[in-house]
Amino acid sequence: MRQTTEQPTAATRSSQPEAGRPDLLLVNARVLTLERGKPAAEAVAVTGDTIAAVGRRDQVSLLAAPGARTIDCQGMTLLPGLIDAHCHLLATAASLRGVDCSPDAVSSIHDVQMALRRRVETTPEDRWIRGFGYDDVSLAEGRHPTRWDLDQAAPNHPVRLDHRSGHATVMNSLGLSMAGIGQDTPDPPQGLIDREPQTGEPTGLLLELAGWLRERLGHSGDEAGFQEGLYMLDRMLLSYGITSVQDAGPDNGLDRWRTLMSVQASGQLSCRVTMMAGASKLQELVSEGLTWHSGDGRLRLGHAKLMLTLTTGALHPNMEDLRDQVDQAHGMGFPVAIHAVEREAVEAAASVVSAGDRIEHCAECPAELVAQVRSTGATVVTQPGFLYWNGGRYIQRVDPELQPHLYPVGALHQAGVPLAFGSDSPVADPNPWPAIYGAVTRTTRDGTKFPPIAGMSATSQEVPVTAALRMQTIGGAHADGSEDRKGTISRGKLADLVLVDADPTEVEPDKLKDIRAVMTVIGGNVVWSNGL
Repeated sequence: MRQTTEQPTAATRSSQPEAGRPDLLLVNARVLTLERGKPAAEAVAVTGDTIAAVGRRDQVSLLAAPGARTIDCQGMTLLPGLIDAHCHLLATAASLRGVDCSPDAVSSIHDVQMALRRRVETTPEDRWIRGFGYDDVSLAEGRHPTRWDLDQAAPNHPVRLDHRSGHATVMNSLGLSMAGIGQDTPDPPQGLIDREPQTGEPTGLLLELAGWLRERLGHSGDEAGFQEGLYMLDRMLLSYGITSVQDAGPDNGLDRWRTLMSVQASGQLSCRVTMMAGASKLQELVSEGLTWHSGDGRLRLGHAKLMLTLTTGALHPNMEDLRDQVDQAHGMGFPVAIHAVEREAVEAAASVVSAGDRIEHCAECPAELVAQVRSTGATVVTQPGFLYWNGGRYIQRVDPELQPHLYPVGALHQAGVPLAFGSDSPVADPNPWPAIYGAVTRTTRDGTKFPPIAGMSATSQEVPVTAALRMQTIGGAHADGSEDRKGTISRGKLADLVLVDADPTEVEPDKLKDIRAVMTVIGGNVVWSNGL
């Protein structure tokens, strides 16, 4: 990237130019502001961490102080920093260091065993071995691995293998023992311990029990590995142009808040973080004087996260308990964000949320349910990236009548539902561009298009590119109540920006998934570039 002045150090950048005047200019750009009524510009001026002006180069340049840094964007496209409105930060960091058991890396349980054996060779016996991303449907055996499969690969190490969905875990015998799980362990209310039908012996498969395991095991990683995972996570997010994330952990409490405070204070994570609060952890947070939007521009507390599942065959929690949890959160000053995937769960969530609340995922949402969701005024935070990454599996396994209504971004958008995109990482790659491509084209990774709604056009569930871009930016800011500070390139908002190598409003739709970040700016500081 050509710079027309020498780059000052971080310590001197704000002190060199005259106080109050822009100290950074980004010029010769196609600026997509995503602000309604002011769609495009060619230059941006920044003072400190805030956008000072947006407009023509000649106008903006006149505002700059002597000594201001100027970056020539070489005609590339400047967007607001991208916002991942639903992810799992520390789980993603752990997965980057774990054993890759995704369908791209393994195709059978034998492959899983071989991958684990390779990690055994470099891991002390007192350390956990973590694997991530296996998919029972994609394995040649067509089933989940068992404790005994994992024992063959690692008999002397505790092993935990997480499903790609994030809702299932397999542990080996040593891992089960360390978690205190045996034949006489009762199923927790929120999930299931899979068992051998005749003996009742746990098979190692655990469903919807991630939080329960965390309470029994605590932190099972090593500090050096944790730090390495954080570094890898930071570099990955910045390389994607992601400047803000919203951590959706349902068990987030005071310990997680303190961990993230330490991470942010040390500068290990560059992006801004909103941490949702686990519904069961609200009291401990409030007792420490924390409530919704506590924190600062680097880390703040978000919605109360509730899980609504059908894993046990019935809604958990039931409707009475769900209403009580929502009322309790609202009474403590927290809007709620309800995990709802299945149609029954979405319908239940829509019966208790209101404006300011969120429905997370909204994966199965037929037309008659869209109107109910719209009537709530709540924001839907959904995952069109799943259409791209997991679409082939959905088309094979999901009822054809339901397929047009999976992650129905188009129908929700047309109905006027506020929308934001989240990756749900590590369930899927947090790269926003395949997600935007999925929303615009409803096309899978292998090029298959999802069927349209019966009797409607082939594009009925697609959205325009600009709308999808807004869902990945200002939509995410709206979802956590920060739209006054970020989400568009507007005077007075934070200078969180990403320069990309193609204009998404001009390229062919098929090329959207291939767009790459060239430079990422957070708070007026260039925190990542590809070296241009």
